[in-house]
Amino acid sequence: MNPQPSSCRHRAALALSVCLLAALPAAAWARDAVKAKPAAKTAAKPEASAPAAADSMMAEMMKLATPGPAHATLKAMEGKWKAVVKSWNAPGEPSVSEGTAENRMILGGRYLEERFQSTMMQMPFEGYGLTGYDNAAHRYQSFWVDNMSTSMMTGTGAMDDAGKTLTMTSTAPGPDGKPMDMRMVTKIVDENTHVFSYYGIMGGQEQLMMEITYTRM
Repeated sequence: MNPQPSSCRHRAALALSVCLLAALPAAAWARDAVKAKPAAKTAAKPEASAPAAADSMMAEMMKLATPGPAHATLKAMEGKWKAVVKSWNAPGEPSVSEGTAENRMILGGRYLEERFQSTMMQMPFEGYGLTGYDNAAHRYQSFWVDNMSTSMMTGTGAMDDAGKTLTMTSTAPGPDGKPMDMRMVTKIVDENTHVFSYYGIMGGQEQLMMEITYTRM
């Protein structure tokens, strides 16, 4: 009669083993879940700081987009102007013509827009320009197009400490169609006068090619 209790003991042991095996995945899952909780909290930290980073980035963008003292210096040239144009196409006395310019600050005081009209080589001349200051690049920038060319001229430069002389450099097609280095100087004489001088590098030497005197109308 002894085999019967022994058989019961084996079945009981087997059942216990099965239960233990069945419990192992659950135990492992519980262990992993406990370990995962701190990791989940750690991963949440960058998400919590994302709004602050976005706010900081937006604040910096707004700062760079806000007009400042550099833009205010351009406002001195706002208004309607009579323009006397002197052009040197060859050695000797310049050719002289007259025109008008209307300047205004646009886009919330960020750019000075110029609309210019005169005659050149006995033909109607019309030009359009923009001048501004890039807060990020810390420099003035300009853009110019007119009806005597199909190219767009851009320039970069700086204002002197007194806020009276703006000097910019550019490269554009010269009289022979080849790229020519240029220097453009705008001097604010007073609230009613400013003078624009345009120099080109020809034959390795800088030459004055145009001078425009603006007088407030």
